Amino acid sequence: MKTFNQNISTLLASLLLLCSVAPQLANGQYQHHLDSLQSNELYEFHEGSDGSIQYLAKGNSEQTLLQLEQPINFYGEQYEQIYINTNGILTFNVEFAEYLNQAFPLEYPSIAAFYSNVDTSSSGDDSNISIFQTRDPASLERAQSLVQYAFNEENEFVAEQLIVATWRNVGYFNSKTDRLNTFQVALIASEQRTFVHFIYPQGGLNWLQGETGELGLPDIRAQAGFVAEDGRFYNLNGSGSENARFLSESTNLGVPGVWLYRVAPLNPGENVQEPNNAETRTESPALAQSCGGNGHQCDSHAQCFDKSEGYCCVCTAGYYGNGRTCLANDLPIRVTGSLSGQVNGQVVDEDAKLQAYVVTSDARIYTTINPVRDELASQLRLALPLLTSVGWLFAKSLNGATNGYQVTGGQYEHISRLQYESGESLLVTQFFEGLNYWDQLTVRIQLNGTVPRVSHATTLHLPDYTDEYRVVRPGEIISLQSHKLELVEEQRVIGFQLDQRIIFNSCLLDDDADPTDRTVLQKVSKISLDYSDRDQAVRANALTKIGVDTESNACTDGSAQCGDYAVCVPYEDTYRCDCQHGFAAQLDEREVEICVDIDECSSGSHICDENALCSNNDGGFSCVCVEGFEGNGYHCLRNNSVDNIEYSTPPDFTADNSQGYAIQEPQQPQQPEQPEQPQQPSYAEPGYPLAGEHVDYPPHEENTQYLDECHRCSPDANCYEGRCGCREGFSGDGYSCDHICGHDEVWEHGRCMPILLDDHEVESSCDFMGECSCPDGYDLTEDRKSCRYAGVYDVEKNEDLVPCDVDSNCHVNARCFWDDHELRHICTCNTGFSGDGYNCDPIEDSCAIKPDICDSHASCNYNEQLGKSECVCQRGYTGDGYRCQLAPECQAAADCGESAFCDGGVCQCHDGFERDLSDICVPAGRCGGAFCGSNAICRWDNKLDVQFCDCIEGYQGDALVGCVSIPTPCNVRNNCGIHATCEPTEDPANYACQCNAGFHGDGYVCIEEQNCLNNPTLCDMNAKCHSTNSGLVCVCNQGFYGNGSVCFERQQHDSDFLLVSQGVVIARVPLNGRNVQPIKVTSMAIGLDKDCVEGRVYWGDISAKKILSAKYDGTDERPFITTDVESPEGIAIDAISRRLYWTDSVKDTIEVASLDDPSLRAVIINKNLVNPRGIAVDPYREKLYWSDWDRSNPKIEFSDLDGTGRELLLGSDAVQLPNSLVVLDHSGELCYADAGTKKVECINVSSRQIRTISQELSYPFGVTFTHDQFYWTDWTSKKLEIADSEGVRQKPIQTPFFGSHKMYAMTAVVQNCPQYQSPCQINNGGCTDARLCLVNRKAPSGKSCKCTSASTGCTVSSPYAFAQPRK
Repeated sequence: MKTFNQNISTLLASLLLLCSVAPQLANGQYQHHLDSLQSNELYEFHEGSDGSIQYLAKGNSEQTLLQLEQPINFYGEQYEQIYINTNGILTFNVEFAEYLNQAFPLEYPSIAAFYSNVDTSSSGDDSNISIFQTRDPASLERAQSLVQYAFNEENEFVAEQLIVATWRNVGYFNSKTDRLNTFQVALIASEQRTFVHFIYPQGGLNWLQGETGELGLPDIRAQAGFVAEDGRFYNLNGSGSENARFLSESTNLGVPGVWLYRVAPLNPGENVQEPNNAETRTESPALAQSCGGNGHQCDSHAQCFDKSEGYCCVCTAGYYGNGRTCLANDLPIRVTGSLSGQVNGQVVDEDAKLQAYVVTSDARIYTTINPVRDELASQLRLALPLLTSVGWLFAKSLNGATNGYQVTGGQYEHISRLQYESGESLLVTQFFEGLNYWDQLTVRIQLNGTVPRVSHATTLHLPDYTDEYRVVRPGEIISLQSHKLELVEEQRVIGFQLDQRIIFNSCLLDDDADPTDRTVLQKVSKISLDYSDRDQAVRANALTKIGVDTESNACTDGSAQCGDYAVCVPYEDTYRCDCQHGFAAQLDEREVEICVDIDECSSGSHICDENALCSNNDGGFSCVCVEGFEGNGYHCLRNNSVDNIEYSTPPDFTADNSQGYAIQEPQQPQQPEQPEQPQQPSYAEPGYPLAGEHVDYPPHEENTQYLDECHRCSPDANCYEGRCGCREGFSGDGYSCDHICGHDEVWEHGRCMPILLDDHEVESSCDFMGECSCPDGYDLTEDRKSCRYAGVYDVEKNEDLVPCDVDSNCHVNARCFWDDHELRHICTCNTGFSGDGYNCDPIEDSCAIKPDICDSHASCNYNEQLGKSECVCQRGYTGDGYRCQLAPECQAAADCGESAFCDGGVCQCHDGFERDLSDICVPAGRCGGAFCGSNAICRWDNKLDVQFCDCIEGYQGDALVGCVSIPTPCNVRNNCGIHATCEPTEDPANYACQCNAGFHGDGYVCIEEQNCLNNPTLCDMNAKCHSTNSGLVCVCNQGFYGNGSVCFERQQHDSDFLLVSQGVVIARVPLNGRNVQPIKVTSMAIGLDKDCVEGRVYWGDISAKKILSAKYDGTDERPFITTDVESPEGIAIDAISRRLYWTDSVKDTIEVASLDDPSLRAVIINKNLVNPRGIAVDPYREKLYWSDWDRSNPKIEFSDLDGTGRELLLGSDAVQLPNSLVVLDHSGELCYADAGTKKVECINVSSRQIRTISQELSYPFGVTFTHDQFYWTDWTSKKLEIADSEGVRQKPIQTPFFGSHKMYAMTAVVQNCPQYQSPCQINNGGCTDARLCLVNRKAPSGKSCKCTSASTGCTVSSPYAFAQPRK
């Protein structure tokens, strides 16, 4: 009875309270329960009370466990453990320390108070995260009364335990504390019932997401709600959006910032329940259509403006959009979409997704739709709105025009109808739904209809076009445009009309003009419509600008921004800023490129006379003759010689029709009047500079144009009073002068004179002793009676000819060389020819005088018919006598002996016969199954009835090995051949003929060893013969690659930048850190490397399970390995042998494939690997290195390039979490980034000496080396860290993030490419049977031919089946 009376009293008091309070419940029993406007109204733990409190450690990924005294119910399940995690979330029975940038629902049962990227690493003492459970009566009474008030049916509820988690003054990632958040969640529980109470104090929510850096893709904004173990979930209003900041101003309980939910008991399929007390439902401020009541619906970067009916949101400066959503200018944006419907009767696969990446700074759009089958994909390329509608949204705005996003905010309906000339019709409806949790624009696409059928292999080309958009009423835009789509291979055109209608919510302020009938032009250019059948992807690229006119370009439409002294130059579809003449580009303190004046006087680039002073001015310079000299400053003459000037007035050129070239008429020096010269200061007076000093004189106005014109004169012209005139022997306008005479003529005495270079003879001079001599430049003839010209000509006769490095005017038998005496390039005849280089004739020397001109296999014989001696090749050789080579083996069958015939100069055995080692045709297989040795023959023993090998007559020895002649010892008879000497044998009593070094044979016949020194034809024309430790080898010249015998030209590519993987994007980072650009969007790229020969980057995509490649600028993407690859975390390229190596951390393998033919692939390591990651190849020393970050046994190993010779390099005593590797080409050191030891170190593989490059790092991952500097990525600092080769730290590069928060592998792209040869470089090293050539110097041939699954002569288990993925 007492309890009943107490309850009645309580209810009466409550009713009296509720009847007397305002909607805010400012007074009464529930005031202290509901009022959360101040942070001191949070639940607090009282020391000495029943219970305990735990605090999380400072950081960004911490967690702690609370073991419950009494199980708690949540969504129909019971839990005994609760984890509090740094990032604003409670999880049941499982820890969840890492922040996961993922939208709800998560995979764990959880309560999210404000799930976001919390970071307390640098927070102050007033910041903490805590959790406690209590049975304190006062606290329980407060919570119990709140539940009883909020839920009509909970009057009997008794709170038995209270669990409170608080995040007080917490910062955000990355260690930011400039804005702090405070919030709390309390679990109010009885044995069966559980309620969750959220408290967001006024002013307690000041940030929504972690920092991602400039241009980075953001975290999802804070999420609040519940996730059940069975997947049910519930979000609070505004969760995951900008409106999450209003959780402290909104409520479901009547007081801003206070939220209450029942989370148990709940029936299957039932979700959390809100309060049902009608008095908790206050009028929502959102219903008030004004900025005062609904201004928070505007974007945080927008202003709200009231109008006569309602309000409008307008983005602030630096942002664009419709005010409800605003994007930062030049921020890259992603678009993601789903497709449905049917085209040509084919149902569009629901797995097909649209992905677009927009570089908003220049409105360049990259769109991909995949996966789609061949036939459907080829048709989708004809659905133009799929590939270009995003361009309208983010078109570059010119002349004040607005693009699609500025008027729609990314929420609109886009209806397009394509009507093809051939009769087909396609309806494309796109529902753009605004930004999702990751600030990606989402779209649903429906397609229905038919399109013309085209082959998926057909190349489509859509020319640049301009279309018009017209506003028919506020909120509706239409466009009608005709297009011609070219089918390149089929040489036909598909015509179609595109009718577009765009519907959206428009908001006009009272003073805004009615936009009806307003039109705007949009230009779409650089369109590509491609399909890749290997990865089933339709791809399109385009560049869009809105607000153009028919004649506009970047330099005229106002989009170009060039600084002072710069000129805008239209360049492709954009522009560039070039400095004006006399100015050069330079970076200022803001690292902005500006144009600064070139001081030609200081740099010495002026053309003033040596007797003149140079004065610098903006964009040019002036020249003033010094005292004692007169002239225009470019030509100065002494005062006493000024009368000798022959051009006091501009030279007068007239045409002489008879000769066909210009004649300069002679001038009378006394007749022309000299222009009045400015008074020259006396440089002897004090205060005037001496000759040679730099002086800034103001240019004389009357001479300004002369100075400019003289600067433009041709080098073959003179300048006077600003006018240019060609010198004698040249014709032209003075700015461009050409030789009047030809190559074999020279200007003399006013006309062209031929140069006499005939092969004439003069008489020799002989003394009384009969000794004859010739003038310089002549040689005695054979009869010693005359002198023949030897080709040494007076070069002064040819000094007027254009140097041969400028004009390739040398004779075919001459070369262009630098002449140190003449200080210019001149033509010089080749060996064996005489002349001046412009005309070269063969030198006919006699072998009787110079016997060395004959080949070693030729003799000098007198030819009576010719009347002179000549070189004649010896028997068995053919040629002109100066160069002889072996003659054909035979001319007829008689030359080949028995059982043989002559075929094309080579003796061939008849069928059933084969050659033995004596090169004699013998019956096949008739000598006991063995080949007879050299100089032996197969005979038949009639007595024994067997075949046997026997030395032929005059030879002795083992007939199976080879017989040698029975000679007379060479010390008795000197019978050794040419290029051989008689030397003692192992038995000093006997002598034998031995071939000299460089020759091989039996000592009687010694043949010169063929090498590239004596036979240059062994080398490619783009290679040279080099002496190495392995002998003479052919090496390709710089700029070519190959094995020396065959060389290919290496293409020049861009260089001096880094390629860095940011997970979903590969970025190009110049070494100066400026103008970082994304080049490729990926699924999740980890490892990458470059092929410097082809100028391509290869990466492993662990999400797509592929290895792909593209050019350095991201174009021309190609799949490389698409099957049987799981997680390619490491990529390494051997550009010399043309091989790509990779690690697979799921299959636990190291594999290799040919860059030229990826079907040739093999597994080279598949044992004793746990987590292989980094990989590096040293093509010079022919070693392969890899890291394994197995936490129980981390290591770095290496092997030969074919996987043999495997050794441990570093074990767990030296490394902990080894990631990427790089080999230093110059030293062979292996360098590695270790996230466990937090170091970047290098090891000398031979001595095993380790040197530390940098230590006490955060989390190094990727590493590379170039230009004597180490670069590495760091997961924590989010920067590209740098140290020089000695380990001295440099200023890091802060790169924008286009992908995830982490940077993975990277590689340095430089101009130099390995210049070396490899046995596997050309034609797969000669390996056959689909085997893969891999270098191994330990093998006899220097290589091994590795079995692949396609090989027939060896067995490999079903493609790489011996490398099974881990489960």
